[in-house]
Amino acid sequence: MKKSRTGSMLSRDWVERTRHYFLHFLQETHFPEFVRHGEHGLRFAYPEWLIMLIGVLAVKCKIKTYVGIHRLSTQYWTELCGEEVKGPPISESELRRRLKKICFKPGTGAGYIYQIFPPTYLR
Repeated sequence: MKKSRTGSMLSRDWVERTRHYFLHFLQETHFPEFVRHGEHGLRFAYPEWLIMLIGVLAVKCKIKTYVGIHRLSTQYWTELCGEEVKGPPISESELRRRLKKICFKPGTGAGYIYQIFPPTYLR
């Protein structure tokens, strides 16, 4: 069986280490946790940091479509969530909507990624 390009770029261990580093960074910098769509909107079912972390994986793997990002997120869902998030994988439409909300563009990423991770980490 041929190994996918994504499989050669990521390991479950890399995802877990990156999640740990990312959460530690957000805690140390007092990153605010957004819990709803706007001031009076519905509560998010998945935390903002999880959406941002999915974006990090998408940049690492050079995924250029929202469908591809969703596929990647479901493949590594357990490692992405860790003990912090319980529940089924996020739907493709909700993930797309949330990624757009944080100005993430498939193929290029978002500014927060390059502020937190050195370029060599994402190669």
